[in-house]
Amino acid sequence: MRTLSCGEARQIPIIEYLAKCGYQPQYIRGNNYWYLSPLHEESHASFKVNTRLNAWFDFGIGEGGNMIDLGIRLYKCSVKDFLPLLSSGYTHLSPDAKMIITFTPRPKSPAAKENNIEILDVTELQTPAMVAYIKKRSISQPLAKAYCKEVRFAIAGKNYNAIGFANRSGGYELRNDWFKGSSSPKDITILKNHNGTQAVCVIEGFMDFLSLLELKQLRRPETDVIILNSVALIGRSIEILKSYKDVFLFLNNDKAGQTAAEKLRQAGINGIDASEFYKGYNDVNEYLSAQQRGALQAQIRREAPEERGLGIGR
Repeated sequence: MRTLSCGEARQIPIIEYLAKCGYQPQYIRGNNYWYLSPLHEESHASFKVNTRLNAWFDFGIGEGGNMIDLGIRLYKCSVKDFLPLLSSGYTHLSPDAKMIITFTPRPKSPAAKENNIEILDVTELQTPAMVAYIKKRSISQPLAKAYCKEVRFAIAGKNYNAIGFANRSGGYELRNDWFKGSSSPKDITILKNHNGTQAVCVIEGFMDFLSLLELKQLRRPETDVIILNSVALIGRSIEILKSYKDVFLFLNNDKAGQTAAEKLRQAGINGIDASEFYKGYNDVNEYLSAQQRGALQAQIRREAPEERGLGIGR
């Protein structure tokens, strides 16, 4: 049987391969198919496949890529070993099957582009589509412009725009209406208040950070802030957090958030759980959006009598 080339392997639809492996999406939003991750245990779907790009990203571990990148992680093998498996239609993912192939992984080249994302240009937030996306996430444009940029990037030779949030190593978290990813290098973001504060807030993502400022009606935080950009990077914050007296945790209300908090406890950091006010919601941004929807509905109810007087609703 002929072994597929890398180019041919990358063309195989990821969602079709996952279906053959027994994985079905938990829900579908446009081109995005959300799964319980095949790479680790979880109770909330954090594994996304974008059918337009035929690319995946696992938010639980902060990794993503194409069909080959997925295969070598599923089977814990090299590209050279995975291609014959893929060519033969091999889809058995039991623990015993994963141990058939063993290899010593080679270090990732420093020059490699994470998820094959190439940053082309960074400008001020300006295009209508990006402004509309920020508004959809319940964030005001002036606040977003204070902390974010508009980033033009390329994937597989195609150019796109996204909201970009910089990390401490020069990489960007990228968001638009259909895409959630990051450029290399992936890292945490540290915002210093420079007021001598002994308190720090640990926040999972930058949308949650902006949402906190919106809720408190602030343009800048009153404490230092560490945005993880992925709970998988919680370990990078540990030594930094040890220098603070108070550590407030604004993590997602899911298993990944609980695991991150436990990792801090094991490292001797007794963080203060600050998630009580958004209890019942997965994260701060989801809570903010719900609050704004509630305020709008209340406004509509208040205005309803006047509107009926004008003949509306008859």
